[in-house]
Amino acid sequence: MGGTRRIASTVVLTGFAFLAGPSWAQAPSGWEYAAKAVCGQTRGRIVAPGLYFTAVNVHNPNARPVELKFKVATAPEMKPGGIFWFDGALKLAPDQAVELDCPEIMKLAQSSAFLKGFLVLQSSLELDVVAVYTVAGSSRMVEDLELERVPGRRMACDGPDLVVESIADPVYDAAAKQSVVTVVIRNAGGAAAGASHTRLVDPSTAPPNEDVQPTPALAPGAAATLTFRLPYWVFNPDADLEVTADYKDIVRECREDNNVAKYHKLG
Repeated sequence: MGGTRRIASTVVLTGFAFLAGPSWAQAPSGWEYAAKAVCGQTRGRIVAPGLYFTAVNVHNPNARPVELKFKVATAPEMKPGGIFWFDGALKLAPDQAVELDCPEIMKLAQSSAFLKGFLVLQSSLELDVVAVYTVAGSSRMVEDLELERVPGRRMACDGPDLVVESIADPVYDAAAKQSVVTVVIRNAGGAAAGASHTRLVDPSTAPPNEDVQPTPALAPGAAATLTFRLPYWVFNPDADLEVTADYKDIVRECREDNNVAKYHKLG
């Protein structure tokens, strides 16, 4: 099955004022897990005759939600296989788990016959991934069971990757009767990012108030400090703000799921 099919999706990651670490240009952008997948029945031309099952279990051990993207890369004999992306992402709350097994794998790979390949998982946070393999013989009863913990590897970002590095505490400009918010946008990727726009929104108002500021082109690892203004004091009594880098989707980034950060502080 040749060719590649991928449908991108945008996922919001939230948190409080983010602090950047060193060496952003070389910063990893997430985790990837490649679990071997063997599904379906075979008469034994390649592997032993039998009915094979794969079930990949994924657990989120983190204290915050995580988005899980995945694809199937098929592995036919002596030629490169197809790559089939799941359209969207699965969201796991803290301590939640999900299983991906042969029916989903074969449906995604558009296969109804015996399938060999990899189920590849990607996430922004480290996960627990365990693959369960079973095989049945002529009796159609389980004859072998194996469990394998799938190791993760860090993924490097070789394209632009705009992130909201920090949101400073708002300051009140009494003369202008405005809230002033300073935001740092950084290009955490490995390639230059063109000029874009960053938006700050106060979702606590109806309708939400917002301010948009141009963001200059940024070299890998470079940052820009932007100043936003809202025509009132944002603490009412608490302050809730949301900042989106490249909110017009002008820059083609290696990751599109980490452009948003949220600020919350009690008044």
